[in-house]
Amino acid sequence: MRYAHQIVALIAVSGTLLAQGYDDTFEMKNKVKLEYQYSDYFRYEYPEPVLFYYGVSDYRQDQPYIANFPEHRSLVKFTRTIAGANAFSGKYQYSLLRKGVVSNLFDGKFTATLSKDLIMVAGCQLIDDSRDFSAWQPGVGIRLQMGPLTILQADIQYYMRGKEAVALGGALNSLNLQMKLRQVLTMSTAVMLEYVYYDADGDSLTFTSSTWSLWLSQFLPTQTALHLNLRYYGNSAGIWSLAPSLEIAQYLTWATVLRLKYRYYTNSSDNVSLGESDIIIPDNLRSNAVSLQCNHEFGSGLEIYGKYRYYLSNKDVEMNTLLAGVVYTF
Repeated sequence: MRYAHQIVALIAVSGTLLAQGYDDTFEMKNKVKLEYQYSDYFRYEYPEPVLFYYGVSDYRQDQPYIANFPEHRSLVKFTRTIAGANAFSGKYQYSLLRKGVVSNLFDGKFTATLSKDLIMVAGCQLIDDSRDFSAWQPGVGIRLQMGPLTILQADIQYYMRGKEAVALGGALNSLNLQMKLRQVLTMSTAVMLEYVYYDADGDSLTFTSSTWSLWLSQFLPTQTALHLNLRYYGNSAGIWSLAPSLEIAQYLTWATVLRLKYRYYTNSSDNVSLGESDIIIPDNLRSNAVSLQCNHEFGSGLEIYGKYRYYLSNKDVEMNTLLAGVVYTF
């Protein structure tokens, strides 16, 4: 049974060979995290430029969703344990979304251990945007150890912004529900099912959406972890997407882990807008993304990591992303 617990920690809950994008909300560690990300375009031929005049108005081709991909993003996160079984964390994130558009995000969370099987978290985010608006997002969540091999995680968040957010379509209130269930199947295999429900009601749009994600993780005797993921998204605005991905995590040495991930994305949207000025979700988008990430530990307290991501779509968008980070645990 002890070995089974180790497998849970390694491929289902926490550990070095976890999939990219691991959620560390419920971690109880004193740590400081610094991260920087830069993105640019090798090729960006969609939309077409202004080519002619129609009457007294310029011809206008709306920008696709990719126009809002952050080009510069930096963050600092501090987590401090309190009385051994509780923790407080604060995060600041700066994002240059595109030329002239800056977003500042402030996030605070308190994590409390209520029992040996139950952890609760409560927090709030404040988003300040250079387009003269702000938004709030409070939330609460739980992590329940239902058995030696089963973990349930759930949270609820509520997002609020006012009418001054003209560039994003005005006022918007939204409810976000998320649930994750992790289960160890064998001594080396784990599965995770995730469901996200989103209910948005605003000045320019009202819709609901559901996202289903299935993770299958396999740990191999070669110190390798395989993570297979299938995600389906659909909403009442007429958008659906399917995104399968595969990640391979491999120990190179005791302190160095290399991760390789491939993701394919396809959608159908009827060129729908979700409220933001001049931004659409293009129909029949097909994209491929490959990322390579390396993590290296210097002793037990310091870890650095770097990541490169290449993106290519059938809308003539070719993009690369560079990310670097450091985590100090004390």
